Amino acid sequence: MSDTITWVMEAAVSEGTRADLTALMQEMVAHVRATEPGCVLYDWFISPDGTTCHILESYADDAALLTHVVGFNARYAGWLFGLIRPQRMTVYGAPSAEARAAIAPLRPVYMERL
Repeated sequence: MSDTITWVMEAAVSEGTRADLTALMQEMVAHVRATEPGCVLYDWFISPDGTTCHILESYADDAALLTHVVGFNARYAGWLFGLIRPQRMTVYGAPSAEARAAIAPLRPVYMERL
C-alpha cells in the first residue's frame, strides 16, 4: 500500500492569458521543486488550442499535500484562479478528512485504490 495522493485538475484557460499562465507555472514549479520534498510529481499540460490546462500533482502523504495546499493558498491561489477556471478534479488515493477539507472548494471526485 502507498500513502501517495495524486490528482489531476482540468481547467479552462481564460482567453489571452497563456503568457501569464506560463510565467506563473514556471514560478510555481520552481518554488515547489525547491521547497516541497514531499511533492513527487508536479507537471502542467496545455491543449494545442491553449484553452484547456491539466495539472498533475502527487504527494508522498497527507502532510506533503497539506504543506502544498497551505503554501499555494498563501502565495498563488488568487493569481492562478484569475487565469484559469477549474472544471474537474480527480483525486487518486486515500487522503485524510483534513486533506479532503483543504481541497474541498475544488469539488474533487475521489477514486480509491482497487
